[in-house]
Amino acid sequence: MNPTERFNLLVTFKGHKTSRAGEELLGIEEIELTLQDEKNLFDIKETEFQNVVLIESGTDPLVIAKELADASTTVISKIVPIELVIRTRPDIIAESVITLSKDKIKSGETFIVRGDIRGREYIKSKEKFLASISQEITEKLGVEMEKNSPDWVIQIEVVGENTGISVLKPKNIIKKL
Repeated sequence: MNPTERFNLLVTFKGHKTSRAGEELLGIEEIELTLQDEKNLFDIKETEFQNVVLIESGTDPLVIAKELADASTTVISKIVPIELVIRTRPDIIAESVITLSKDKIKSGETFIVRGDIRGREYIKSKEKFLASISQEITEKLGVEMEKNSPDWVIQIEVVGENTGISVLKPKNIIKKL
């Protein structure tokens, strides 16, 4: 099952999750201004979820994330480079996470699974879901989970029927507060 959206960055904005107070429009404008010199075209896609946009670009998402992180912005809150987009189904997510993780996480390294679930009809309990993924990684790859200073962050971003997954170094997931 292919995803219904294509994207390689997820950006969230500060503000209320239940009302539109202009943060999203300002955030989109900040992204456009920051990336206006991009050699490759990019597409910003609004979602059904407040203050969450998706970006599809031909440029390496780590490069764009750094540009957005370094820019003077007022409402951009979190920038997550995305490596793989799939349909939101717990079994497919788990399988995809294992596949991405085994190519990156080496023996003796540690990980943490983090994520946001937007659209509760697909995954009912974020805590149970992330815990089951963590357990599966530990069992199948023989690596340990570390909450405080992991070598790797497995980021799972559920956006309705689509899920973005990345296995990144902690410094590559950017929080601007």
